[in-house]
Amino acid sequence: MKCEAINLGKYLKNSSNIFFIYGSEVVLKNHVKNRILENLSKRGFSEKITLTDENFKEIKSTIAQNAGGSLFGSNLIIELKHNNGKIPETISEIFTNDVPKSGNICIIINSHSEKLSLASKWAKSMDEFSLIVECKKLKSFEEQIWLKKNLNFIPDNYKTEIVQLLSEMHSGNLVAQQNEIELLKLLYSDSDKEIRDISDITNHIISSAEFSPFELEDAILQGETKKALEIVGSLRRADAYSGPLLIWIMSKITNLASLAYQDKNPKVFLKNNGIWQSKINDYLIFIKKQNQNNLDLAQKNIYELELSLKGLIKKDFWSELESLIFKLGTS
Repeated sequence: MKCEAINLGKYLKNSSNIFFIYGSEVVLKNHVKNRILENLSKRGFSEKITLTDENFKEIKSTIAQNAGGSLFGSNLIIELKHNNGKIPETISEIFTNDVPKSGNICIIINSHSEKLSLASKWAKSMDEFSLIVECKKLKSFEEQIWLKKNLNFIPDNYKTEIVQLLSEMHSGNLVAQQNEIELLKLLYSDSDKEIRDISDITNHIISSAEFSPFELEDAILQGETKKALEIVGSLRRADAYSGPLLIWIMSKITNLASLAYQDKNPKVFLKNNGIWQSKINDYLIFIKKQNQNNLDLAQKNIYELELSLKGLIKKDFWSELESLIFKLGTS
């Protein structure tokens, strides 16, 4: 069975235990995987094994070993991360041999493939025994539907206006729209702030557009420490709610850099995690200037920044933030 990402909810309840996710829209692929995992969690799937291209040879044995239940008798998710090349035989064989029907195993195939033909024998079998989810670029009206679903924390009386504003500002760019959604979530989850008025939200979005988070991200990645500090100062003066925004930006940079640093193929990792092609090289250069200890320390500093912003520790948020930016620029 095949469906589009935006219609996933209609198919999840009646789906099998095998999922195949593909398409060009990385944000949608991440959303689809997360929704599938949430659904499986409700069904009692509590353990997960992840296999990547390097160890796909273990797929068959992993399925066989767990077909009768995992070591502790719990339901198991096997995630296959297909990051390179054509779909290998080790994956297609899942559907050409006896398709796994064990109720305690779920298989999620997360493929980098942007297109899929259902003409081959194995693909036809996959269409019969799994839920295939296509994550392609959304049309304008589909973007607005997607935005509305993901802005469910915004009051209904002005949600439509926020959807329209984000759609117009970032038309065709789900990564930017997702970033704005995450920033708004941060603002709404901040217990010290009362953001419930439409003007507060629109002012924040417009301010964020004037002093783009991506400008700060670029400055840090490119080692332009002076420019990064100027952007922080501008955001501080222009937006009373910029603290959570800045924490989110710093966390994004250091978390992605740390995970990519540890990955065998950092470039592919960054692409699969929604980094624009134009930014990947900046991330790779930034990562080469760091070491794992620096990145771990930076993540600890970011946690302390969050505590200081909430008044839970006695540190000056702005001084500590500037110090962190300086350290990252001189590593």
